[in-house]
Amino acid sequence: MRRFEGKVVIATGSSSGIGQATAVRFGAEGACVTIHGRNPEGIAETEQMLRGKGVNPSNIVAVLGEVKKDTTLHGLIDQTVQKFGKIDILVNNAGGSAEQVGQETDKFESYDYIFDLNLKSCMKLVEYAKPHLEKTKGNIVNVSSVDGVRP
Repeated sequence: MRRFEGKVVIATGSSSGIGQATAVRFGAEGACVTIHGRNPEGIAETEQMLRGKGVNPSNIVAVLGEVKKDTTLHGLIDQTVQKFGKIDILVNNAGGSAEQVGQETDKFESYDYIFDLNLKSCMKLVEYAKPHLEKTKGNIVNVSSVDGVRP
């Protein structure tokens, strides 16, 4: 039996990088996976990688959108619970920097962008997922980077 057989995982920022590898590994280990990202091509690639690991397409939910938007966050929770009936693991991986979207780092708007993306979205998603995670005695994994400890 695979380690995460019967478990349901949400992995934000899973259209590339660490989030993509996380989603694919959970899927390969038997989990039903909700993948997320802003890039439709990246989401399609993650879905293809999951299928390549033997994950049944009926065990995949894909949510496209900005984690800074409540509609995306609610979509992650609602679509996961609607399809799979529960949430066991939430992986908050989506994040970034102002430079990635062409903002100057010395502008106040950049602070708002970074704060909304890297902190508020995680806190909101945890709050929205909490009732479901409490039912399953689930887990939350928050992914960060070296930039989290570097001014």
